[in-house]
Amino acid sequence: MAEAEETQQFLRISVYTPLIYVAVMATAFVAFSVFYRRHRLRKLIEVEPLFGRNYSLELYILLKDKFYNKSLPKEGRPPEKVVKAALLRRAVEAIRRSLKLKENEPVFNKLYQEGLIGDELFKQFGLQSKIQQLELKEIVEECQQFSKEWPATFFPVAQEICYNEALRRRLHAMDDRSKSLSELWNYYVDQSEPKK
Repeated sequence: MAEAEETQQFLRISVYTPLIYVAVMATAFVAFSVFYRRHRLRKLIEVEPLFGRNYSLELYILLKDKFYNKSLPKEGRPPEKVVKAALLRRAVEAIRRSLKLKENEPVFNKLYQEGLIGDELFKQFGLQSKIQQLELKEIVEECQQFSKEWPATFFPVAQEICYNEALRRRLHAMDDRSKSLSELWNYYVDQSEPKK
């Protein structure tokens, strides 16, 4: 009876094998996440902003850099009032843009739901909203650098300036419209100034 004895062979695995497996998987995951983030960042950089260049932001950054640059002589640095005025202009522009975005949000949502605008434009709108929120937070931090109590009075003043400029633009548009209509119809409207 020569029965072949079945011998079970055990495959011996080193203790390092699971550790190597985990290390390879972790490395693959990290590499994937790095490449994916770079890809998303490239896409975000390629997105064109809804608004044009923010000149008030660029001016403020330029003035702030010169103001805090201690290597420049005192005459070469802008006064603190000029830097504060530039920060106020930056805040006015940020408020104007965020009001414009809030005003157009229902329109964008409706157009997106009906399929009249694409995903790219809708994502661009959402990205611009987030950028404006970050801009306002950054302005608050900049205000607190000058004075801790200043943001409480700063933003109402900036809002008032923004509303005043909007009203001024509407009045100028009405004046321009009345001139163009008077030329079109050969009818001259009396100006609002009293005659002497």
